[in-house]
Amino acid sequence: MNTFDYDLAVIGAGTAGLVSAVVASSLDAKVLLIERDRVGGECLWTGCVPSKTLIRSARAFDQINRSEEFGIHIEKQRVVWSAVRLRIADVRDEIKALERRELERSNVELLSGTATFVDHHTLRVATKAGDKIVRARKFILATGTKARLPEIEGLAEAGFITHEQIFDLPNLPRSLAIIGGGPIGCEFAQAFARLGCKVTLIQSGAVLLPKEDAEISEAAARVLRNSGVTLHLGAKVLSVHGDDDGKHITLESAGESHTLRASQILVATGKTPDLKALNLAAVGVKTDERSVIVDDQLKTTAKNIWACGDITGKYLFTHVAEYQGKIAAQNALLPAKARVDYRVVPWTTFTDPEISHLGQTEEEARQEWGDCRVFRQPFKELDRAIIEGETDGFLKVVTTPNGRVVGVHIIGPGAGELIHTWIPAVKDGALIHEFGEAIHVYPTLSEINHRAGNDAYRQLLEGLKENRVARWVLRKIVG
Repeated sequence: MNTFDYDLAVIGAGTAGLVSAVVASSLDAKVLLIERDRVGGECLWTGCVPSKTLIRSARAFDQINRSEEFGIHIEKQRVVWSAVRLRIADVRDEIKALERRELERSNVELLSGTATFVDHHTLRVATKAGDKIVRARKFILATGTKARLPEIEGLAEAGFITHEQIFDLPNLPRSLAIIGGGPIGCEFAQAFARLGCKVTLIQSGAVLLPKEDAEISEAAARVLRNSGVTLHLGAKVLSVHGDDDGKHITLESAGESHTLRASQILVATGKTPDLKALNLAAVGVKTDERSVIVDDQLKTTAKNIWACGDITGKYLFTHVAEYQGKIAAQNALLPAKARVDYRVVPWTTFTDPEISHLGQTEEEARQEWGDCRVFRQPFKELDRAIIEGETDGFLKVVTTPNGRVVGVHIIGPGAGELIHTWIPAVKDGALIHEFGEAIHVYPTLSEINHRAGNDAYRQLLEGLKENRVARWVLRKIVG
């Protein structure tokens, strides 16, 4: 008879792994959580937590530089990079303590080491004390991703950093070239420009943030340029070489090449799954270049192994990792199986103003519905935005021809908070004019949602009025 040390072994203690382990423990399973590096994963150490802390410092400095707009004069403002780094470390420590307490309240056993599959029920875990053999009935893979590096001549020799090293820079770089115009590249570009760096962002595609609505992508480029970032869109990096004068980057754009110089290069060209040590071939888990292959229950091609988080290649966000972690744990341990539903996944790029996305873009809506209606509201006409001095951006709501909300896109102050109001509407197919009927507090930023609904409500009333007039005219003609 087979004997097992654990009901479930979870490999990886980032957000997805921590959530799945704690949920499994709450279901009375005996759970082992294995982490080869640091508990908390990318989000805590090199992702969301430090990057948003850095962005907050950059925004604070920008607000100081704008202080005279609010009637306040400040002299001799400056950035102290060592103090910025210290605050990032303090924030990490505080959030790490919260996560540690959550783990300690559970009955999850934590093991530090690198896990490798021996067979379908056995792991060899390399620890500082030596190899340990672990046997479990079932497994969850949650090892996350690492930075994907482009093949560029001379890049490795010249030297570069990714989001994994940027918070450890001893000094603020005088100039920074960022390769990649996705969320990571855009967030760091604005933040370092605000902190005083000369920033150049190089994007191979024609637009920044290509997954966003076209109007939002265009607005994002304007925001970065206004922050002092030099943009090279539709540009290919041909080569890099370094010398005592810095790093020289040769670009090709519109059929012409030129060279720019920077003291540091940040590569932000995406992520790739971190699978090397697992030996997944030994247990029949299939992968591709971007993910472990899973079904809609997060089950891999091995009957007793599930996967969650960034390793699945599905929406690489911490909030999606948490969502998947719950489902993976439930499906690994309970007979009733849950299926993932990605129809309503919001996300935010934390530039200033923030950029939030939910549901279909206008282009996607037109492809599915043949036609759609679009309601726009600018923040410059919103009282609270005027009060705050944050009037850049707009709300864009996309609906079906009959007014059912299918997509919401915001670039503006507090977009990451405002987007959540729309989640039930997109999920349940609510009518846009219902937001005009709801009472919103004045003066708040959330009134912008109300105003979009007011536009639709006004159009509805005008339509009813036109219909009454048409009926009256018809009665007169008929007699």
